[in-house]
Amino acid sequence: MVKAIKKRKSSLELGIIKKLKEEEKIIEWIIAEYVVGVNSKWHSYDFPSSQLAKLVLKILNKPNTKFSITHRLVKDILKKWEKNGICKFIIATKYAHCRGKTKKIYRFTDEGLKKIKELIIEMIINSIRKDDSLLLRLSEKETMKTREKILDDFLFDFHEMIESLVSKSEIDDND
Repeated sequence: MVKAIKKRKSSLELGIIKKLKEEEKIIEWIIAEYVVGVNSKWHSYDFPSSQLAKLVLKILNKPNTKFSITHRLVKDILKKWEKNGICKFIIATKYAHCRGKTKKIYRFTDEGLKKIKELIIEMIINSIRKDDSLLLRLSEKETMKTREKILDDFLFDFHEMIESLVSKSEIDDND
């Protein structure tokens, strides 16, 4: 009887896998925050994988040469979420400028958005426990605001700006 020899992974391979897992957690966080934010502001439920990959590159300040790797990670996260019932695969469309490359469009359900919000809260709690400074900095953005809260904040900032302009013009008039 021949036993199958299990190939051991080198320390380099294990390091790469660990790094990808760390990046996957951050990318998952970015996607979750973005999807919830866009949905709460614009009632959008459909998101192309390429759009999410471009967002990740922009937030992490990575060059466009990393797009294919990032897009692969984004698609893997979306596949995982699809298995967990967070989103549904809708269609794969081809890019206009190249033949072989496709972007996948996923639709997030109301129940899936609820699960994402739970995931975000869990990630915040875990990042506080582990003192994960990157996730804590990313969580400083408030994307889970309601429309009313967003409008209230905007109006408050607007009124403060008007008051500062009025007070500045009064000071200039007195001089």
